[in-house]
Amino acid sequence: MTTPPIIEFRQVSKIYGQGEAAIRALDRVDLSISEREFVAIMGPSGSGKSTAMNILGCLDVPSAGDYLFQGIPTRGFNRSQLTLLRRHMLGFVFQGFNLLPRTSAVENVELPLIYRGMPGAERHRRAKEALALVGLSGREHHKTQELSGGQQQRVAIARAIVTQPSLLLADEPTGNLDTKTSIEIMDLMTRLNREQGITIVMVTHEPDIAAYAQRLLRFVDGKLEAETTKSGEAAHVL
Repeated sequence: MTTPPIIEFRQVSKIYGQGEAAIRALDRVDLSISEREFVAIMGPSGSGKSTAMNILGCLDVPSAGDYLFQGIPTRGFNRSQLTLLRRHMLGFVFQGFNLLPRTSAVENVELPLIYRGMPGAERHRRAKEALALVGLSGREHHKTQELSGGQQQRVAIARAIVTQPSLLLADEPTGNLDTKTSIEIMDLMTRLNREQGITIVMVTHEPDIAAYAQRLLRFVDGKLEAETTKSGEAAHVL
């Protein structure tokens, strides 16, 4: 029996506004991403890539079409169900890190486990393990302001993976970092994908960052214009 894609768009459209003021942010997009893939999404401003990521992250819903997560259509999910899906199945990494400023690295990483109601000793152990995975053993009790930008992004990645999500969504994860640190972060994300089997979908505007992914999805004017595999071959052109 064939395993379904972890995420799939079937003719997904997203329209904001009505009448002549309506904006079609996504226009009948089909895509599928399998478990353990590392996929990059690129496109100019207004191309629909951010809208696609918001739907993938259950932060928005399609106006038409279906978004399937692990083969299950999410159409009809209420707000509570979408929240539970985000909390238990998804991890998020943002350009701005989004860490709590006056708390330690381990406390930041424990936060999603608090929302799950996990006992303190267990969540502390899991948080320390996640920080070790991203190379921050010994920095657990450093406050956010005591860490470099690259270290803060590592904390953010640890927070995203501490729940052992099925899917990691990264929105411009190197946007606030210098070139050397960006390479270190992308090497880390590649390792998490290959060694931990974490499925990653990443939005970036930088071709050299997108090159770390196994597959590139390029959006233009709300449509998925092309897919390119790691070898550079066009996998799909619309």
